[in-house]
Amino acid sequence: MQEAVATRVRDGGTERLLLLEHDPVYTIGRRGTTDHLLVGLEVLRAAGASVYRVDRGGDITYHGPGQLVGYPITAFAEGADLVGYVRAIEEALRDALTSYGVASRTERGKTGVWVDLPDGRPAKIGAIGVRVSRGVTTHGFALNVSTDLAAFDRVLPCGFQHEVASLQRLGVTADVSEVGERCGRTLADRLGRDLVIDTSVEAPRDAEIPMDAPVRKALDLLSEPVPA
Repeated sequence: MQEAVATRVRDGGTERLLLLEHDPVYTIGRRGTTDHLLVGLEVLRAAGASVYRVDRGGDITYHGPGQLVGYPITAFAEGADLVGYVRAIEEALRDALTSYGVASRTERGKTGVWVDLPDGRPAKIGAIGVRVSRGVTTHGFALNVSTDLAAFDRVLPCGFQHEVASLQRLGVTADVSEVGERCGRTLADRLGRDLVIDTSVEAPRDAEIPMDAPVRKALDLLSEPVPA
């Protein structure tokens, strides 16, 4: 779907923010390694998870039920400020968290959004990994709402050891779709876009997916021995 929408944007079509929840899956970005899987393959299979290499920046992370995942697919001019774009996503997530009374921050030298747990320990609540290709952004962010945080114990999330938080862990009860609506509005504000809620997206057509798109070769690494 991302590739198809990106093709449409390159052809002058409407920019989109796809908001969804994934089935349990671990994705490994361009800088990632399977060395950051901390459990055996049988444990991941028992958890009903898949493992895929993807073409975003960053290392390994988890997506699953209870987590809001957002893919802003936008036109991105050559020479535009990629760091500024990532910072806009961070600030949009922080704006949404503020609306729930949750104080958050960014960490120097790290990407994503951080909070303090009730015992004072820092924890990451929002992860970001983006890609810009042929003038269009894909991938985006993941914000933990009521995610099963035990899933992160099976990997070295984002390539380094740290605590992971969710709204639920902070004592906030929220619905993923409601959080998604708030994030959509705050991201539109931060990117200077108008937000139009549209629950229908045309199904992807094969011709819209470039022949060199990684999704054409996507393989669940749990379906065969995992290479290092």
